[in-house]
Amino acid sequence: MISNAISRCAIEIKKNRDRSWIIGYSGGKDSTAALKVFLAASRESGCEDDCITVIYCDTGVENPELDFFAKRTLEGMQRELPVIFPNLRIEILKAPLKEGFFARVVGRGYAPPTNRFRWCTKGLRVLPVQRFIKASPGDAAVVLGLRYGESRQRDRSLAKGGGEEAIWQVQREGAQRDLLLPVLDFNLEMVWAAAQLIDLPSSIDSIALEELYRGATEECPMVKSPLAPPCASGRFGCWTCTVVRRDKSTENMVKNGKAWLQPYLDFRDWLQLFRAQASFRWPVRRNGAVGLGPFTVEGRKIIFKEIQLLEEAVGRELLSHAEIALIKDLWRQDAEPEERLRLRGK
Repeated sequence: MISNAISRCAIEIKKNRDRSWIIGYSGGKDSTAALKVFLAASRESGCEDDCITVIYCDTGVENPELDFFAKRTLEGMQRELPVIFPNLRIEILKAPLKEGFFARVVGRGYAPPTNRFRWCTKGLRVLPVQRFIKASPGDAAVVLGLRYGESRQRDRSLAKGGGEEAIWQVQREGAQRDLLLPVLDFNLEMVWAAAQLIDLPSSIDSIALEELYRGATEECPMVKSPLAPPCASGRFGCWTCTVVRRDKSTENMVKNGKAWLQPYLDFRDWLQLFRAQASFRWPVRRNGAVGLGPFTVEGRKIIFKEIQLLEEAVGRELLSHAEIALIKDLWRQDAEPEERLRLRGK
């Protein structure tokens, strides 16, 4: 089945020799499988000289273990792959400083994301990628590790773009783009088989990837007997994510020996509770509607202090000097409107 997927993908690559390719890589199993299938197909098609860009979107708040793994892997791929694919490059994308997670929460006072106000995905992931694609010259196609069976919402989204048999899809999210989905019809076992058995890039440590998932989700990635119980479908999130009630992946990592992640988990849990404290929120939203609005400047300063304590606990800079300067400037901008709200409430 994997060899069939490679051949099917190779046919599409050969048909589209005039295109450049943008491959989304997150460090996770699905993007790893898609990358490996695509590169194997590129070699099979004889199109190794095509323009290929591997992109990684750095939100600044990725699960630290996955982020370290992905960036270490990208460094290895940067050394390995251009020897085989002369027109391949690697790009790490990031939202502009003013649109980052901390600029929004600590600077502007955004409430941390919820299911009803999930502002993070678009701002930190979707827009940086869309901007990169829009700026790419020529007719670029995007290669992603999307597949059926991950979630009902994902299945509905994929169904809008084409049938289950099509590995080409067109989706409109701000700008129309063609998507090549090499692992669209893969199940979990096939994803892991592709991630582990395809040898290129060799700089992807499949054993380390397996251990990462096993520690975070207790997922069993090895190819199994059809009679064995199904494996879990693990997924990583940002260490600041308050959309979910509990960050189970980080909880599992801590339980399985990654005790250094506990301060990140403690901060996330604290932030989730702090979000609900009305005394540290404006009584109106920025559009003037009545209801819990942004954090007060005092509330933002409390969050800022907690981040500084977290930096001390983990021995890692989380806020750059430029971010701190921007945050303090945003506090100054909100001081006057906040004072007007206070006087109006008397």
